[in-house]
Amino acid sequence: MNMTKPLDDSPAHFKIRISERLIVVRTKGTWTLQTDMAYLSELGEAMHSMRGNTWAVLVDMRGWVVPETVSSSPFKLKAQLDRRNQKLECWIVDDMEQGNALLPYFQASGIVPKRFLDPTDAIAYLHHAKFVNDKVSFEQLNGLLERD
Repeated sequence: MNMTKPLDDSPAHFKIRISERLIVVRTKGTWTLQTDMAYLSELGEAMHSMRGNTWAVLVDMRGWVVPETVSSSPFKLKAQLDRRNQKLECWIVDDMEQGNALLPYFQASGIVPKRFLDPTDAIAYLHHAKFVNDKVSFEQLNGLLERD
């Protein structure tokens, strides 16, 4: 079972950027185990850089396809992400079931990711929680992901 319905066979791709107390992530394409392990490594580094501060994560996972062979791989069990000071996580999704296979990885942290179909709703939620200031728009956060 896929974590999301296949939209296309585009290659797997991710970007991770930090904006103050927010880790902004973009995932897309059909995921492979190699891409997943590289992603988890880079995400772990970003989370480590946030130590000592409270922080949040915004993930735009629209167009992201994860085959069951990747989502259920035993290699993933070894990956440990330090979410100690993480306060919330927002997902921008194609449908409200997207990401279900990731939920077991959040049990130890006590964080329940919030899903949004509309990016502006996710930004509003982050704004209300004081992780995004008044002047930040989805376009600005998305711009973080477009820079190399």
